[in-house]
Amino acid sequence: MKIGLLGGSFDPVHNGHLYIAERALAEYQLDEIWLVPAGHSPNKDESRMTPSLHRMAMCEQAVMDRPHFRVCGIETESKERSYTYRTVEKLAGRYPMHRFYFIMGADSLDYFDTWVHPERICASAVVLAISRDDWKEDDLKEKIRAVTRLFPADIRIIHAPEYDISSRSIREKLADSDDVSALLPPKVLSYIRNHHLYQ
Repeated sequence: MKIGLLGGSFDPVHNGHLYIAERALAEYQLDEIWLVPAGHSPNKDESRMTPSLHRMAMCEQAVMDRPHFRVCGIETESKERSYTYRTVEKLAGRYPMHRFYFIMGADSLDYFDTWVHPERICASAVVLAISRDDWKEDDLKEKIRAVTRLFPADIRIIHAPEYDISSRSIREKLADSDDVSALLPPKVLSYIRNHHLYQ
């Protein structure tokens, strides 16, 4: 199967994440999307993150009514640092029958060459970069050419209009008791309220 991998803190998972995943699913005829909540991220202060138990549960709630989506706990179940190349290589090793497509934003692609072993990510997966309104497609294509001059890579563009939403802004709105019902799947919002998160 063709599997799209969408990683992130998902703190909380929101409609923007699902929108991006749906666009990738449709444009590249993927069979499934796997949400991969971050485990021990080298770039995040874990003391400020919601425990992985809740972030995993919110992802499970978000995909409950989406038959082509599932949640993968490969990072949250591990005790080691969650570098993307490790995650992708582990999944490729566990599921050699699948072809993986790693989904990232154009802003991340801009400094992809500074990631830890980006060449190993590209050896195990096709990279799908989300176009953004602040990135002209010609500039994105030029960045893709620059990366492929450094190492072999199959990098393609997901055409998705800007969806201006972030987990941080949602957390702030929840803390202020603002209405976020248009930003979150209903079951995720119910989970947040039932577990008194982000207050």
